[in-house]
Amino acid sequence: MKKIALFTLLCLSINLFSEVITWQGPVGFSSTKYYEVKVNGIPVPVYDTPIASYAIFDFTGKVDVEVSTMFDVRWVDIRPLRTQIKPHYTSDNSFRFNLDKPQNLSLELNGRIRQQPLFIFAGKPETDIPSKSDPNVIWFEGGKLYKNVNLELNDNQTVYIEGGAVVQGIIIANGKKNIKICGKGILDGTYNRQTAGNDNRFIKLVDCENIDINDITLHNGTTWQVHLRHCNNSRINGIRIVSENGGDDGMDIVRCTNVVIDGVFAHTKDDCIAIKSHGDYPSDRITDNILVKNCVFWNSIWGNAIEIGFELYSDEVKNIRFENIDIIHVEDGAAMSIHNAGKAHVHNVVFDNIRIEDTRQKLFDVAIFFSQWGPDGIRDPEYITKYYLHGAWDGVQKAPAGKEAYHSSFRGKVSNITFKNIHVTGGLLPFSVFHGFDAEKNVSNITIENLRYIGKKLKTTDDAKIRQQNTVNLKIK
Repeated sequence: MKKIALFTLLCLSINLFSEVITWQGPVGFSSTKYYEVKVNGIPVPVYDTPIASYAIFDFTGKVDVEVSTMFDVRWVDIRPLRTQIKPHYTSDNSFRFNLDKPQNLSLELNGRIRQQPLFIFAGKPETDIPSKSDPNVIWFEGGKLYKNVNLELNDNQTVYIEGGAVVQGIIIANGKKNIKICGKGILDGTYNRQTAGNDNRFIKLVDCENIDINDITLHNGTTWQVHLRHCNNSRINGIRIVSENGGDDGMDIVRCTNVVIDGVFAHTKDDCIAIKSHGDYPSDRITDNILVKNCVFWNSIWGNAIEIGFELYSDEVKNIRFENIDIIHVEDGAAMSIHNAGKAHVHNVVFDNIRIEDTRQKLFDVAIFFSQWGPDGIRDPEYITKYYLHGAWDGVQKAPAGKEAYHSSFRGKVSNITFKNIHVTGGLLPFSVFHGFDAEKNVSNITIENLRYIGKKLKTTDDAKIRQQNTVNLKIK
């Protein structure tokens, strides 16, 4: 009786000093098949995808989150582990925990990361909601399902997807400025590719200026999900991505300048984020000044968590920074990669304060190679079968004997790359590879500072399981 009384008092205290905001989705879109979630006793809709379920709510103060599930629960890992959030088990099918600040969390039951994990997307209340009466605002109302949406935006337009709204469609713009896409609602990939006429990329903005993409959830993407091509001055803040389809890159930043990506959660089958520089532009239209910070990434069985490449065709790709990122799973591929299949000089790249909880194959993967995705790549299936390089990389080919010099002429370089404060906090220690194409088109000036594996500092390339080829001046500090 005393425990019950104390717990009741705690709930009253939490409710007195907190606020919970949630939204009801369209009829039939949410589900209780796997989970039921309550926050301070308030039911929160749960949405299912083939790979995970998720619940979205906003709050202030401190809240109690209660989860009931169809699964028999013997253990729950709440990631990122740095949050140190521990569940309190209330029965064989339920548990609870407290939150006192916004978090994007992965709740994984019984050590099985493919047993329908539950993502908790707990945010802070909106403070900058556009006016519904503004003629430049396209408003999708909460609780409604919008099918076959194909939006092409003009200058100064805002798309607001209200919490509880589900939009099945795409949003595109070409050569526009001052575009904003925001709200607590959902962009859903249940949309016909032929109708979309755009490869079903949720958001594709080309040659645009001054872009804001905030808070929305991207559900079941089928290909690249947020695609910025040759855009300047862009911000992507707080979006959540949940998908598991081939080629479903979370964010593709192509020949862009001055981009800040902050607070994104991405579960994808392919790259969580990929920075590229292909497209039909002069080679001096480069990729420059990209900052990615405060994110949580889970990359599944294709691609990499953080990728620069493959398609790097501009003269330079430079001034790229990744900081304060939790990589909670990489089921295949690399945690951090630079894959230069083009002629670009990739330089001045920093990875700082990255925590890796579970990476199955590679930690660092910096390579220059001949690939089907390069400007000289050959995509003929018979050729790919004959020359495919079966090994550490996907989509990489052997240069045919006698044609090494020809393919070298299409290759660039990678230099001045810093990995700093990288902590592998669990699992096996993955290997790393630094691989130049040849002695001239090489990888150079790599600094690895304060690399740790489960707390232990790794001081040599052998300790760190690093393989080098055509690599100059790699230092471990």
